[in-house]
Amino acid sequence: MRQIALSHGKLRGIPRRMRALEKWAQGFQGHVRPRSDQQELFCNWKIPVHTALVQGPQTNPDIQTRCVAQLLKAAAGLSEASRGNTHGYYRVACLITWPWLHQSEVTIFYDKDYYEGLLGQSNTLAPRRLSEQLALTVPPHFREHGHDVTQPDDSVPVEWWCIGEEA
Repeated sequence: MRQIALSHGKLRGIPRRMRALEKWAQGFQGHVRPRSDQQELFCNWKIPVHTALVQGPQTNPDIQTRCVAQLLKAAAGLSEASRGNTHGYYRVACLITWPWLHQSEVTIFYDKDYYEGLLGQSNTLAPRRLSEQLALTVPPHFREHGHDVTQPDDSVPVEWWCIGEEA
């Protein structure tokens, strides 16, 4: 369950929370979500964790890496299940905001123009790759696309990464 931290108290039950995230990611294996009759452009699932698990003083790079790995696992499950999809355009990606991971999500795109518009014309963070930085394994048919989205009032550099299927 997604939770926002209202205090800076010590986060309890990190192993339990990680197991719950792993179970969540496993739930996408073999799952296909076709476009509804409402013709939405995308469908997404935000990372279902407490804010303090993935950002702020209580987290660490190992926990963040494990959480991103579960997002990738969920996306890979959706992607593999959709092989041979006959329901039109269907692309799966992880949208990761680094280091503010609580904003990250797994997304299915149903519209090519929308997905391409979201990616932009170029990968402004190339040749860097978030997967190399975090030592993650990315499915072979996924590509990484990153942009620096730091705002003047941000205290640290903020990057937006799309790791997913080719548009």
